[in-house]
Amino acid sequence: MTTSTTPIAVESDLFCNVTDLLEERVRTSPDHVAFAHRTSQGLEDVTTRVFRREVRRLAAGLMARGVDVGDYVAIMAPTRYEWAVVEMAVWYAGGVVVPLYETSAPAQVAAVFELLQPVLVVAAGADQVVVLKAGGVSVPILTMDSSSDDLDALAESGEDVPDRLVEERRSIPGLDDLASVMFTSDTSTHHRGVRISHGNLVRQTLNIGQEYADIISEDAVTIVALPLAHILARGLQLLALARGVTLVHEGDPAHVLSTFEQVRPTFLVVVPRLLEKVRDAERERAAKAGLSSLFSRAERVAVSWGTMLERRQDDPWVQPTPWLRIQHTLFDRLFYRRLRSHLGGRVRWVLCGAAPLDPALARYFWGQGVPVIEGYGLTESTATATGNRPGDIRPGTVGRPMPGTSIRIDEDGEVLVAGIGVTSGYIEGGEDSWRDGFLRTGDLGSLDEQGRLTVQGLIGSALVTTWGKKITPSRWELEVEKSRLVARALMVGDGRPYLAVLLLLDTEAVIEWAVHHGHPGLAARLRRLARTPDGIPVTDPALVHRLGRDVDRANAAVSRSEQVRKILPLVADLTPGGTIISPTLTLRRKAFLAAAAHHIEALYLSG
Repeated sequence: MTTSTTPIAVESDLFCNVTDLLEERVRTSPDHVAFAHRTSQGLEDVTTRVFRREVRRLAAGLMARGVDVGDYVAIMAPTRYEWAVVEMAVWYAGGVVVPLYETSAPAQVAAVFELLQPVLVVAAGADQVVVLKAGGVSVPILTMDSSSDDLDALAESGEDVPDRLVEERRSIPGLDDLASVMFTSDTSTHHRGVRISHGNLVRQTLNIGQEYADIISEDAVTIVALPLAHILARGLQLLALARGVTLVHEGDPAHVLSTFEQVRPTFLVVVPRLLEKVRDAERERAAKAGLSSLFSRAERVAVSWGTMLERRQDDPWVQPTPWLRIQHTLFDRLFYRRLRSHLGGRVRWVLCGAAPLDPALARYFWGQGVPVIEGYGLTESTATATGNRPGDIRPGTVGRPMPGTSIRIDEDGEVLVAGIGVTSGYIEGGEDSWRDGFLRTGDLGSLDEQGRLTVQGLIGSALVTTWGKKITPSRWELEVEKSRLVARALMVGDGRPYLAVLLLLDTEAVIEWAVHHGHPGLAARLRRLARTPDGIPVTDPALVHRLGRDVDRANAAVSRSEQVRKILPLVADLTPGGTIISPTLTLRRKAFLAAAAHHIEALYLSG
């Protein structure tokens, strides 16, 4: 076995639970702007002192409504400021937070309530109330919408609760006590509720904050656009609060890019798909201006510049060639500064996780002046377990262990994690997911000599053809997903004589391509097609030929035995939080492959 360990950097002796993180900030910086709250009049600054006052008033209301120590309180809402207030108020009242994705189906809601029996639910508004009631929820449901006045009424109901009692209540939970139950992204099939303690959250916040102190600091501004039902977003929210970062919530994916320009963040925490969308938007602008060929060259130059910067980390004498420098200067004026402007103009760092990141995409952003730091973690490790650091960015790896964390690779190549963020287990058991104190992640990986982790894909995703060749699809899939026409790629071929691929199309991009290249019939048909969970084949010869070029490019990057021989383009329902795509924009691989099994059979039966 191979193990890499980073010693703990900050002990948590001064903190009893998560609420102490807020109390400490109020003690040291009460008037610092903790949040910029979106209102009908625009963004409104909220200081740490004001946030704490709102939290304590709402906690008193929860206590008056009968919420007791250890009671479960569910939250079902998109990312918004009120989410932060309600979550912290539940902790001040001694309760346990149960996040529900706003996209949850009634059956998922019913399963959570049957397992945990929350005493109260706070929802965003009427849409979530419909789902909750369809799921059989019978406990009180309060909403965050200002028109309902539910949260104001809840706070007013606690006016007779002395602040002394709120203080006593918030001090009861200890670091070993339960703070939250979060459900993993495969909730639709397994309903695995992860037990996250106050200690997990506090220790991770203190140590990750210290490790990235130059990025996550009092002069920093950031946006949380990921669902707060996901551990990465909640970890960011706590980090921002504890470190004094000004945080802005943006719950509407359609408004994320415009929010960048409005808020002008200094750093971002994103998933790879958002970076892909930013790049694709830049490509589209260039295409509309008739500059596609020039932009393609600019992309290659950005990647080359990023590669040079990567090498310079080891050798400060590394310099670009004169020709590369000239091209980079030109393209910075034409394209790169525009990308930085679309991110707000002040972004110094992008922290990326939750899914694999194409190394070329990381270098592409780095070469334009926006370094991307990739990390790795799971709900069961309370978000980040490893990460690259400023000055040691290695695209293709997810970095070294976080402080207080160990990474081990077992004899089968599985990544195991132990440390301050690793939780005690699941609500409903699942002890087989731990081995000798280490969490079994289900991911394949390797460690280099410096202890950096490279994740090679899911254990169950490896394919073995009838020729006995074992293939890990992720590298090839990432390569073909560089195409703006391809939203997702799934290589298939386990137990088959050769490899094939299901290409889930970016429908809007394909429609635009079809119109631009003189295929109006294809564009019209795509507009009429239903978006189904198993996908509808699109076998238009012109489109298949065009996609074949992307497949050829991906094939050229791998060995012959890893190359794909047949493709099947599909139009499918890629709604975030749906059957195929998770709320954090990752692919539900197993679920889709099961639904599309008939397509795979037909693909191979056709010869």
